[in-house]
Amino acid sequence: MSVQVRRNRDRFPVDFMFQLTAEESRSLRSQFATLKSGRGQHRKYLPYAFTEQGVAMLSSVLKSDRAITVNIQMASRLALLVVLPSLLGGCATSPEARVAQVQRHAQQAAAVLAERTDADSLAAAGLLSLESMRDQSMALLTRATQAAPERPELVWLQAESCQRLPSCDPEPMERRLRALDPSNGAGWMGALARANESKDLVALDAALVALSHSERVDIYYTTLIARLSRAAVQSGKISLPEAQILLIGYLSAQAIPAYGPVSNACKGDRLQRPDLLEVCRGVAKAFERGDTYITEMFGVAIAKRVWPEGSPEWRAAVEARSVYEYRSKLWSQLEANEMYQQPEAERYLALCDKNPREQDVLMAQLVAAGRNPNPPPQGSR
Repeated sequence: MSVQVRRNRDRFPVDFMFQLTAEESRSLRSQFATLKSGRGQHRKYLPYAFTEQGVAMLSSVLKSDRAITVNIQMASRLALLVVLPSLLGGCATSPEARVAQVQRHAQQAAAVLAERTDADSLAAAGLLSLESMRDQSMALLTRATQAAPERPELVWLQAESCQRLPSCDPEPMERRLRALDPSNGAGWMGALARANESKDLVALDAALVALSHSERVDIYYTTLIARLSRAAVQSGKISLPEAQILLIGYLSAQAIPAYGPVSNACKGDRLQRPDLLEVCRGVAKAFERGDTYITEMFGVAIAKRVWPEGSPEWRAAVEARSVYEYRSKLWSQLEANEMYQQPEAERYLALCDKNPREQDVLMAQLVAAGRNPNPPPQGSR
């Protein structure tokens, strides 16, 4: 993994990953009793630590089936660990036991939901089965799209899951998604990823052009969180906070791997081509209009590459990044116990019902908490 990360260093900015110091590395060894003897006793490189975004980005550089499965596990566990103190409340259960309990609840909920016939129950069962039974997960998502063939968010889920199974062909699903939601560039992400993998530059550029003509890149985040969390709770086997946390983790693991090839296609010497530079500007704009902060910030990173420093577009990208960092800092200061207890989980779903973008949900949360979501003027920061 370390070799792949070093080869793809541009995909891991400082807020995705950082390298431990020698002292931090020694401290970890003493705590976990690692590398005590034998092969690997003396590391050539200091280890890396990954943030939540960095864990998600690992999928774009680790290609094996095992790596994809591990990434899904990491994403779901990370989502649990971030909010574990609030789930534990005042009980004496250890964090490890509580994580195992939540995962057991997810498996029990998936088993119940898999017996139902409505689209939301089947899709929730499919996502909750991603970690333990990927083949069964795909079958459940297929049944969900058959139950509600007009819903693009379910087709997107199906296509993303299919993309990770060697025996599955996602192209018919991607064509269906483009027909249902032609302004969403997410329908072209799979084609671009496959062209990148096969080094087919003609197909890569064609998919990139199509993506650049899209109005936005959406993963239907708030719609899926709201509808599938409620369906999971109807199983009677999992609480709303538990379902919400797990589904957020699984959706992150589904969405992020496809972003890496876009970054590769819009950087370096390729940007010396005027036609491709213009295409990548359109790609940046589509991502900047995406329905999650990770998607938007990905577009911001591309925009800063493809527009001249100091241009209006470049300054807008810098400002968007500044607003994101300010709001994220405010959100992190909110009490965790207020964010993921049952009442707040219900309020979060109500905000997801009203707002199609994660960014708007976060802003509404900050306003409800009495915080000003707008950063102070540049000179006063």
